Amino acid sequence: MRLLLARVLLPIVHRGSRQCTGGTQKEIRVRFAPSPTGFLHLGGLRTALYNYLFAKKHGGAFILRLEDTDRSRLVPGAAEAIEDMLEWAGIPPDESPRQGGPYGPYEQSQRLNFYQEAVQALLESGAAYRCFCTPQRLELIKKEALRRGEMPRYDNRCRHLTSSQVQEKLSKNLPFVVRFQLPSGAHSFQDLVYGWTQHDLASVEGDPVILKGDGFPTYHLANVVDDHKMAVSHVLRGEEWLISTTKHLLLYRALGWQPPIYAHLPLLLNKDGSKLSKRQGDIFIQHFVQRGYLSDTLLDVITNCGSGFAGND
Repeated sequence: MRLLLARVLLPIVHRGSRQCTGGTQKEIRVRFAPSPTGFLHLGGLRTALYNYLFAKKHGGAFILRLEDTDRSRLVPGAAEAIEDMLEWAGIPPDESPRQGGPYGPYEQSQRLNFYQEAVQALLESGAAYRCFCTPQRLELIKKEALRRGEMPRYDNRCRHLTSSQVQEKLSKNLPFVVRFQLPSGAHSFQDLVYGWTQHDLASVEGDPVILKGDGFPTYHLANVVDDHKMAVSHVLRGEEWLISTTKHLLLYRALGWQPPIYAHLPLLLNKDGSKLSKRQGDIFIQHFVQRGYLSDTLLDVITNCGSGFAGND
């Protein structure tokens, strides 16, 4: 089974390896970065397996990083259970919260200093700005857009504040978030699975928040900072993040960092075509462990899902 998937990945791996540093190959480092807002399910295990095989094929490192910045949605015990299930499946990480490693900590909640440094650099360069808009104002913007039948988006009002206006608001200790200033125009990138992709984010959404009022980063900033700081060479993740990649690449450019190579994987779906959800208890890996399933059996199933084969031969 694993040989079959390795053969499927092999062409992508070779193309990606040559692109690492403009012809100079560097160490292959990939990561599986779930959020402990729920337990590991079949879709997550499949993504982890692809990353594991990619790393092992090239003698690289497979990293487990927990993206736990959404403190309000954390599920007790989920962080530990995710690593337990990877070990049960026979795809243990080389670096993780439990194993440690040279690029730790491996939990985002313990890496706030890295995000603060990046935000400060973006503020100083003018690529980001403080937004003092109240929740009430943002809600009014949303309601007005919906009334007109439009997609709600921030109007970038605080982008135009002068330095003196910002300082005045700071002196009053007004709460704020930090937003990234989206450059105008379409931006393209090459994905190893989907090929060339192009998005014009500034035409469809307002400047995104990258640092929340509580000092925690949003997914987009934390993702970029951690992948850079952990020397991740390739990002293999679900296709639902494809549209976010343009935003991530713009952040890389604003910070002056070399981005990793991206490959977005098709998702496992329910029979009705809907996305697997953490609210579906019967897709959690622990569900199968408790019912006596063998790890190789489960890996065989998720490998053949999406393989193009009609049966599990």
